[in-house]
Amino acid sequence: MRGRDGGTRPGATPAIGNALVVGGGIAGLSAATALGRRGIACDVLELRDAPAGAAITLQNRAIDALDELGLLDRIRAEGRARSQADIFRYFDAAGAPVPTPAVPPPAEGALPQAVVIHRAALARVLRDGAEAAGAVVRTGTTLTALTTHDGGATVRLTDGTERTYDLVIGADGVRSATRRHVFGDEVRPRYTGTTMFRWVVDGVPDVGPPGFYQSDGILNVLLRLRDGGLYLATGRDYPARPGRLSQEAARRVVAENLDAFSAPLPRALRERLGGGTRIVVNDYDGLLAPDPWYRGRALLIGDAAHATSAYLASGGGMAIEDAVVLARELAGGGSAEDALRRFMRRRYERVQLVVETSFQLGDMHRAGAPVARQNAVRARALEALKAPY
Repeated sequence: MRGRDGGTRPGATPAIGNALVVGGGIAGLSAATALGRRGIACDVLELRDAPAGAAITLQNRAIDALDELGLLDRIRAEGRARSQADIFRYFDAAGAPVPTPAVPPPAEGALPQAVVIHRAALARVLRDGAEAAGAVVRTGTTLTALTTHDGGATVRLTDGTERTYDLVIGADGVRSATRRHVFGDEVRPRYTGTTMFRWVVDGVPDVGPPGFYQSDGILNVLLRLRDGGLYLATGRDYPARPGRLSQEAARRVVAENLDAFSAPLPRALRERLGGGTRIVVNDYDGLLAPDPWYRGRALLIGDAAHATSAYLASGGGMAIEDAVVLARELAGGGSAEDALRRFMRRRYERVQLVVETSFQLGDMHRAGAPVARQNAVRARALEALKAPY
């Protein structure tokens, strides 16, 4: 078995034999893969058998974690490797470069700094990885009750069955039902003031560089995918959660945000926005559950424990890191309780940095802070996140 440093601990056996993972997204499938590869049997429950979102950037040590899970080759084949210097470059409304402090150079090694990938492609890779590691993935089912007790937890599922596991892992996102069972109303997400609009477009010509296009309080993030498609992420601030927006309203926001730019690439994207365009809309909700993220034998990981905005593009990466570190600690010797305590010591401050920096960057953007100041804050966090998990 691998130890905390990735090495071998002779004689170490997993602290648990099986686990229920609630949620089949990035955190849940990564956890099932990591645990399964260390001999821990996993059942995974997922209500919806379809990935949410358009595309995602995975960076820093999340790339190492994917390599540890044996999935990086497929991720690289499905996604597009990028440097952080290439991703986090700013342009004004006309497309002129905006000078900013440089982001950190890559960590030592041959792995890419970042990969931009379709959400659907990432979901396929993670699902295949979990099932190859022995996980049983059940869709259309979740839990309705959870009781922890000495040595395990018993759950009741929506199909009426009851099952007992050594550990229940809540990986069911920012609106986690598992979190409500574990923490009640003690931990609740809050609306950050920004709602995001995302769109992946095929056939946009290469008429300008991708990057962060920012002007007069509007930020359009444009990134190229492996298949040549263009990913747009743009936002709008609201004094309160806007409620469910129609596709017509979403297209109007995207049109207005693109119309503020005369640069060739945003203009080319605007020309492809039509009445049938489908925009993915989601509110930026944030939370950081208090340490520890577990009660008895029920643990939260990923967005269920620490949801944030995408200003640092590290939320998905933190979920993958959670999974790998959890598996390392459960396989590292000692009791399950000892393993969970070690997990929290390794995760809390790192995740806290991501959540707080992401919120800070959002506040700076809304306040109109110069992009140089924004990228300086981002660079400090990215440098810290180069440290091994």
